[in-house]
Amino acid sequence: MPGTTLSVVGVPMEFSILGPTGLSVAGRSVPLGVAKQRGLLAVLLYHVGRPVRIELIVELLWENRPVDSCRPIIYALTSRLRAVLRSVGLSDVLVRAAGSRAYRLEIDPDLIDHHRFATLVTDARAAIGQARHEHGAALLDTAVGLWRDEPLAELRGVQAEQWRATIWDRLLDAYKMLGESELALGRHDRVLARLEPLLREHHLDETLARLWASALHAAGRGHEARAFVTAFRRRYRREMRAEPTVDLMLDSSAVGLPLSLGRGGGVRDTASVPSLTPRQLPYDVTDFTGRTELIAELDALAADDGGGRVIVLTGTPGVGKTALVTHWGRQRLDRFPDGQLYLDAEGYGPGPTVRPRQGLARFLNALGVPATAVPHDDDERRERYHQLLADRRMLVVIDNVLDSEQARQMLPRSDTCLTIICSRNALQRLTIRNGIRSLTVPPLPVADRRVLLGRIVDARRASTQPEAVATLARLSSGLPLALRVIGKHVKSRPRTSIGELARELSTRLFDYEGDDSDDGVLRSVFDWSVNALEPVTARLFLRLGLFPGSTVGPGAAAALLGAVEPTGAERLLGALVRAHLVDHDTLRRFRMHALLRLYAADRCRREEPTAERREALHRLLDWYLLSAANAVRLLEPQSPPVPDLPGPEATSVTPLPFASDAEAMRWCEAERTNLHAVVRTAAAEGFHRHAWQIAGTMHEVFDRYGQQDDVFEMLRTAVDAATADGHDKGRVGTLVNLGATHFAVYSYRPAAQAFTEALRLARECDFAEAERHCLHNLAAIHLRTGATGRAIGLFEQSLVACRDGGDAMGEAYTLYHLGETHRRLGRYDLAAWYHREALERWDRLGSLRGRSLALVRLAELHLDTGESEAAVARCRLVLDVAGRVSDEGVRCDALVTLADALARLGRRDEAVAQAIRASAVAEELDDSLRRSHALTILAEVYAAAGNNGPARLWLGAALEALGGDDDPERNAVRERLAAVARRLSGDQLSD
Repeated sequence: MPGTTLSVVGVPMEFSILGPTGLSVAGRSVPLGVAKQRGLLAVLLYHVGRPVRIELIVELLWENRPVDSCRPIIYALTSRLRAVLRSVGLSDVLVRAAGSRAYRLEIDPDLIDHHRFATLVTDARAAIGQARHEHGAALLDTAVGLWRDEPLAELRGVQAEQWRATIWDRLLDAYKMLGESELALGRHDRVLARLEPLLREHHLDETLARLWASALHAAGRGHEARAFVTAFRRRYRREMRAEPTVDLMLDSSAVGLPLSLGRGGGVRDTASVPSLTPRQLPYDVTDFTGRTELIAELDALAADDGGGRVIVLTGTPGVGKTALVTHWGRQRLDRFPDGQLYLDAEGYGPGPTVRPRQGLARFLNALGVPATAVPHDDDERRERYHQLLADRRMLVVIDNVLDSEQARQMLPRSDTCLTIICSRNALQRLTIRNGIRSLTVPPLPVADRRVLLGRIVDARRASTQPEAVATLARLSSGLPLALRVIGKHVKSRPRTSIGELARELSTRLFDYEGDDSDDGVLRSVFDWSVNALEPVTARLFLRLGLFPGSTVGPGAAAALLGAVEPTGAERLLGALVRAHLVDHDTLRRFRMHALLRLYAADRCRREEPTAERREALHRLLDWYLLSAANAVRLLEPQSPPVPDLPGPEATSVTPLPFASDAEAMRWCEAERTNLHAVVRTAAAEGFHRHAWQIAGTMHEVFDRYGQQDDVFEMLRTAVDAATADGHDKGRVGTLVNLGATHFAVYSYRPAAQAFTEALRLARECDFAEAERHCLHNLAAIHLRTGATGRAIGLFEQSLVACRDGGDAMGEAYTLYHLGETHRRLGRYDLAAWYHREALERWDRLGSLRGRSLALVRLAELHLDTGESEAAVARCRLVLDVAGRVSDEGVRCDALVTLADALARLGRRDEAVAQAIRASAVAEELDDSLRRSHALTILAEVYAAAGNNGPARLWLGAALEALGGDDDPERNAVRERLAAVARRLSGDQLSD
């Protein structure tokens, strides 16, 4: 509401980016830290609710610096920002986007001045469209009053300048709209006062000039209005080398001027203007929402004559291309005084496509040519069309175009006309050969989806069930057509809760129609696009409805189809991209909107026999399982494959080969989310063996990374799948993996339960290898929890079992852990001997990961015995191969130990740099113990240097990260922090 400030839990709060980045709570300014910290907050506020990649943050804050050198600083900045946000009651709102190097700020957009500004302007536009000028002007007055100074002031670089230019343009548009409303209300004095400074800065803006002239005349200063328009037209022609549209006659209806200053500068009779001015644009939707950035891009392209006067809008069916161009065109009618032409080319409708000659005839009729006078010859028809458009300022919209050739024959030659083509296809031939500019209309962002749903359903009703509205917004995939279908369905049932309808629509969305016309039925809209495809391309699209992951590559697509090579599948995916049924995600990977996937799955279930669908899914699961096995064979060559892995003769698919361990690791990282989804789908569809085998194959790789929530889900699914499969070895192995994952996140009790159950089953089914692993893992739990005596006994049993069974890898790990156990007991010489023995075994096996583990522990031993230089050297060896090992836990340990050693050598600046790097890696891993260790070193370094303020900050952060858990490792860190606290307390007393 105008004049109000939004609040969080009753406390007025506002973030500002329309000027220096700021935060005020209850009228009090909250300190936000250094400029880089404020800049980071500005980026997140601008993109609120959307993930912002680290690469973009670096570009905006440091421009040309390498990303890796800035990542530690970004992690430190985000940590401090979280503290600021928590201090004002916004906990857990700054989050890392799952599966990507990106951050997202999850707060109400209306707490941010920039987004409040956009909402106010949108509401004002709707009010003005209903001739409610008083209300519209009040909203706009509030909106322009939000501005302080240069927006996004802390950001630099080309991207930031583009954003600022867009934001300034939005402010200018708001002032223009406000001027229109205040003129309609008779407030000409206010218009003149507001516009005077704007006209000085934008002395060639035609809309401002028209408003200024109208306000002058309304104030009784007609002679000044005439003089101004004459001078403006002369200046515009001189500087722009084009004819302006500002013409006193255009305002005659509003201000009563009888004459028009024509393009020649003299006086022309108004009777010479063509009597027929077509106004064919469809009606603007009353609830049009968002799209401010696209509208700004359309403005920029429409104003730029350098690349021609044609724009192509492409996008997914239902994404709102027609609504966008209609809304944009109707808001800028003053740019097209000679009218607007509109044609639905029906490229995707149920009826025949409009041929170019038919489209030209319709245009000629609209331009005043009687049907009997339309030339029969195609060339003559086109020539007449071009003659009638010559020198006319018109907007031509050709909607639902099928291909480049259909559109090309209807393009005006006139440089004074602007043509906008809307198509689901990319029209590459048109854009490449003719140099035409193209814009893709993306789905609506989450915030705009909620706003639109609220407007359709009823804002008050929507506000009572925000979570249900969010579910509906997600179901829509951001397609305005889907939002309107969903919104109308909800609105028609006012007595039913939105939550109940959301649950119902989640499974039955395609049973409902938005209205009685085919255009309002999602299935019909998508059917039109799919039916226009080649049969094999359409079949791939339907099969993608079976794909459980988020992004698909050519290999998986080929497996779904069968009898198609990956190169052929990639060509078919390209055809689907051109039809806007899938989107490019990254190089050679593709993404389908959730709504389109739901449609594809629904149609696939209806049209394809069950046996064919299951066969396609079976091939996909085979492809993932065998590709994963190929990757792990390179990454962990010593690890045995999961039991009963199918051979190549058992399947028709060709799994991915990998040329190097780096290539294999890249695939595992890219497919992580998909692999978890594949496991869930395999279990749900009864392919139990695939479910536990894929999970077992990938566990060793996923164990190298933090953020284990998805791994827990995958492994629990796999345990149930192995049980349903009746495969004892599969169940034992999956329980071992589940225990190992609990162990990795310091959850020792559930880890012990999983290992104990696995040990019992292994003994029952005489699974000796698993029995050795269970003994080893239970010993490791005793080591971590301080029961070192029991740990040594179990490790020694495990060592004998590994040697008897010829398990060289198990022997190496057991020697490694025996070294750890004796180090805990202060037996440093014996600990070093065990670690060197483990190192020798791993070198013999060629395990880089094992070698890195042993070197890190030897470095820690050097630290314990006062050999800091040797510790530094060992850590450098580990970090030199960190990229090849791809084990972030080992890398983090090496960085922590290196920072510790450098601090003891008095190399404080280096120690701080490495500790910050370690903290950043630990945050990525979501490893609180490692992070608290790194932060403890920072606190110690700053306290030793007498910088008590930073030392206290790091001390607090370390204690917060450490938490209250009680185990030997955390207790050791806690003792170091207590020593820092005592030192700081003593310094404070001495002060």
